[in-house]
Formats: sequence, structure tokens, C-alpha cells
Amino acid sequence: MGQPAAKANDQIMATDTHIVIVPAGPAQVPTPLPHPFTGQIDGGLVSSVKIGGQPAAVVGSKATNTPSHIATPPGVSFQSPPSNSGTIQMGSATVKIGGKSAARNGDTANTCNDPADSPVGTVIAAGTVFIGG
Repeated sequence: MGQPAAKANDQIMATDTHIVIVPAGPAQVPTPLPHPFTGQIDGGLVSSVKIGGQPAAVVGSKATNTPSHIATPPGVSFQSPPSNSGTIQMGSATVKIGGKSAARNGDTANTCNDPADSPVGTVIAAGTVFIGG
């Protein structure tokens, strides 16, 4: 059996690592710290195909992290401001929507990380439409 198809307003969840500046006496130390990513899929959707009344998500669909990352204490700022964006990277090998692989629950997504985006995100989708492969 397949997995639930992803659509607009489903989520990408991850734990991102961002480098924050931590005061250490007179010095400031760049320190990698975890930050939760919870983004709704809101871009790069296929509006001509509806799943549960919402546009279908495919490889390349994007999510916006909400709320945006804030520097995790004891950090005071980011070394490089996060994009707060995630992109679905993997989908069905056999089902295409709009010429792209259909996204499903459990598929992998790249999310903002330091020093570069990393495939640590997971699509979280629920519904009655299932996609295999």
C-alpha cells in the first residue's frame, strides 16, 4: 500500500542546525545548535490536480517555516540568517503529477541548515488519497 498524498497546507518537519553566535566573556563563539522546522507546504504546487480539495504537492514544492527560526539561547544572533524554507526532494518513482514525482507522507525534504541546506526534513501528510512507488 502507498502513503497519503501530500498537498497544500500539509507539513515538512525537521530539526535544523544553525550556527548561532554565543557570547563567551569578551569573545563571541559560533556554535551549531538545533532549531525546530515546522513548515506548511505553500509553494510549487500543482493547482490543476486537487487532493482533498487542495493543490497537489510534488518534488520541488516548498514549505515556509512558521514561526521563523530565532537564535536558540544562549545564542544572540545567527552567523548567517536562515531562509526558513524547505523543498521536497523525493517523491513517488511511479506516479507523476504535472510531470513531477508526486509527494507523499514520509518523503524527504531539504530544509535550511548551516552551512548548506540538508535533507533532514520529512513530509507529514494525512488523507484518503494514497500514492505508491
